[in-house]
Amino acid sequence: MNKIGFFFVASFLLLLPLVLSNGEMSASNQLALCVPFILLLGIPHGAIDNRLFLRDKKIKNAHFIALYVAVIFLNIGLWLLFPLLAYGLFLIISAYHFGQSQFAQYFKKPRFLHHTMAMSWGICVLSGLIFFNMAEVHDIMSIDENFNAFNVLHQKTITQIVFGLSSGLTLLILFFFLFSKKISLNTVLKETFILFLILFSFKVLPFLIGFTLYFVILHSIKVLQEEFTFLMLKKEIYSWKHFIALLAPLTILSLLGIAFVFISCHFEIISLSYGYCLMMIISSITLPHVFVMDRFYSLFSSSISV
Repeated sequence: MNKIGFFFVASFLLLLPLVLSNGEMSASNQLALCVPFILLLGIPHGAIDNRLFLRDKKIKNAHFIALYVAVIFLNIGLWLLFPLLAYGLFLIISAYHFGQSQFAQYFKKPRFLHHTMAMSWGICVLSGLIFFNMAEVHDIMSIDENFNAFNVLHQKTITQIVFGLSSGLTLLILFFFLFSKKISLNTVLKETFILFLILFSFKVLPFLIGFTLYFVILHSIKVLQEEFTFLMLKKEIYSWKHFIALLAPLTILSLLGIAFVFISCHFEIISLSYGYCLMMIISSITLPHVFVMDRFYSLFSSSISV
């Protein structure tokens, strides 16, 4: 188990007695606990998208940022006009992104089956999150009328089938790669164990806390470490201090933008809940970020010897 995996297990073991001793936690209390970690560690892992994407690209930084922001606003428009479609698109894109991040280091030239495994792994994680917290998900959705339309995607039978099929497909492809000698037995055992840990944490922890634990440690910190390693190899940075300075400008700008939206919600300038706005913002940031990371992983996997 690597350092990030160990950190995940240690954090889970520290959180578990704290959460269990406090009994059932409300969604608002979970948000208060989780949002700072999501913002301070989740946002930065996309804060150098321009630097990662523009390598060897004949496009100006200003043009890239303009296009990036345009995609964000188009997605916000989709949320306002067709929220169910926007939510479904968010789940699909997030699923692929999570799976791609998990397996990118193993394959230098990903092919169709690699992309299929990334998608099935991500769907397994997200459907498992919902399946193991079905009652809590419906309670959260019932609090805000804006979330009510999403319940059609959270039916127990459908979620159970999707979770079962995606889990089976992920394991099937993993063992296919093992028998075709694309990956080692150690890799299969490690990835299977990690998937089990993620799903087990979803089962025993409250919905938002379980997701935040996964998202912050096994996704965001992992991606930040990969970005740091890549830029160090390219001799574009020389320390974590230099890397953090590189992340700071767009991270601060993003946090100020989110703060502005939350203040607007507080004064009812925007007639949406904090939770709904947060989901809309994260979804809109994720959309262009996924395309950037797709290019980054093609560069990263060719630079790292597995």
